[in-house]
Amino acid sequence: MTKINEEPKTIGKVLATDLDGTLIPLPDSKKNQEALVKISEAVTEKKFELIFCTGRHFTSVSDAIVAFSLPEPSWIICDVGTSIYRNTKGSFSQFSAYEHHLMERTGQSSREEIESLLEGLEGLMIQPDDHQGPFKISYECESERAEGLISRISKLLEDFHIPYEASGSIDPFLNCGLIDLLPSGVSKAYALKWLADYAGYGPGDVVYAGDSGNDYPALVSGCRAILVANASKGLSQKIQHALKAKNKTRNIFLATEDATSGVMQGLKKYGFM
Repeated sequence: MTKINEEPKTIGKVLATDLDGTLIPLPDSKKNQEALVKISEAVTEKKFELIFCTGRHFTSVSDAIVAFSLPEPSWIICDVGTSIYRNTKGSFSQFSAYEHHLMERTGQSSREEIESLLEGLEGLMIQPDDHQGPFKISYECESERAEGLISRISKLLEDFHIPYEASGSIDPFLNCGLIDLLPSGVSKAYALKWLADYAGYGPGDVVYAGDSGNDYPALVSGCRAILVANASKGLSQKIQHALKAKNKTRNIFLATEDATSGVMQGLKKYGFM
């Protein structure tokens, strides 16, 4: 990865956090709401810089900031790491340097080419436009079909030498499979690493907070991390196993509180609050 490092490091402490199930309070949780107020105050007091890392698209993130009274971040990594937005004096704009970087990684591959290739797969349905991104192609399917479709899509991408990867999850509320196609190797963790290099943040500056499978690469990337108590089943054990192999088990804090309250626990543990 090309290191740009044009942006001077400012505060020296950075919280990069997932939103749903992590920073956003759980429904009817007064404790989470109180924790969010304290975290927001710490951001306002510039105790640390804030980055959102989410699978949501930018409009959805903007809506969430208003709906849940979230603190304003310096950067937003959205669309599962395929787009970055920069906050300049309260106004967000897509960060063109990262967009150009992904264009270089994906070469001549186009959305139209990929959609055409997958058009005949039975049970695969394209998600609405507001779930798509310049480098993110999102589908849905019946939950029991997800694993098989991911295997078939992966084989097609490999056979036609398209530099994209398929990954999936199950929406527990809608009980359907969600399948994302992203440039090979790109994830929330990849985008965060790229941004950290750009902004001049070292591994010791960043703390990552998350709760689900698409947070896994960031949670085991080497920076200090917070896993909230409401995390996906089995994720804690998987993370600890991966970090043990790297001899970095001290890099994960397993919160005993859910969502926002767990994030605040971790921030206190790491001396951010």
